[in-house]
Amino acid sequence: MSKTDFLSFLVPPLPYFIEGNFTTYQKGDWHPNRYNLGYFDVIIIKEGLLHIGEEDEVWKVTENYALILEPDKHHFPIEACTEQTSFYWFHFQTNSMWCAQSSSNPIIPSTPIPELHFHSEHTTIHLPKIQKVVNPHELFSKLDYLLASTLKPRKLALWEAQQTFVNVFQSLEYDQNNKDSSSKLAEQIEIYLKQNYKNTITNKDLEAHFHVHQNYLARCMKVAFQRTPLEYLMDYRLDQGRSLLLQTDWSVQQITEETGFSQASYFSKCFKEKFGMSPKNYRQQYWKPVH
Repeated sequence: MSKTDFLSFLVPPLPYFIEGNFTTYQKGDWHPNRYNLGYFDVIIIKEGLLHIGEEDEVWKVTENYALILEPDKHHFPIEACTEQTSFYWFHFQTNSMWCAQSSSNPIIPSTPIPELHFHSEHTTIHLPKIQKVVNPHELFSKLDYLLASTLKPRKLALWEAQQTFVNVFQSLEYDQNNKDSSSKLAEQIEIYLKQNYKNTITNKDLEAHFHVHQNYLARCMKVAFQRTPLEYLMDYRLDQGRSLLLQTDWSVQQITEETGFSQASYFSKCFKEKFGMSPKNYRQQYWKPVH
């Protein structure tokens, strides 16, 4: 089994808070032994030390460290507390795609968000499996506020708790500033492709725009997105074409031109290779006749 360094979440939708507390164990106390908890369990140590295992991984979680345990896995204590240990914990869950992985790779959504209107694009949030909290006192204050918000009247508690949880979640996110230059370049290429996909784009165009050899651009994209720039562009154009088939009554020719393809026949060929049927048949399976 490969080592898990990141838990990665496709958003939107955002994960949501379930419950939490601040707990103190005395010397000799044991953390619970649990199977199939059903939600993510985040433990943030304020003082002391916890010896915790999950499946075939074990950790000594010390002061100002945060550990995330996964749903439906076996969590167990390695040994009893050797000193007084105080920690925050909270449970959360998500209705979106997520995965455990050894590097912070993006999750590719199965269904793209349509781009006809203002929208929030899919992105991947990466939380380190275990990390040293950068600003522990600030995070502890947020957690205190999160726990206190649950004691307010029900409707107010709902909104305040979830909004505060998002703030806490953001505090635990992998520091994007730590990304290496190749990852940052890959993200810049992604943005450029999404902003210009309706235009003709070649490797030479990318080379001229980024002032970097096309082979290096391809390597950066392969590491970050498992695709070359032009493969990414093709997938993105086809995803936009699929959205237009479902969201508009435009002809295939019109959609071809809107998504940067030069010929409808080539668009249809590529579309069938990716989605298993022609654009016309794809639209018809979702089309409902008006009586």
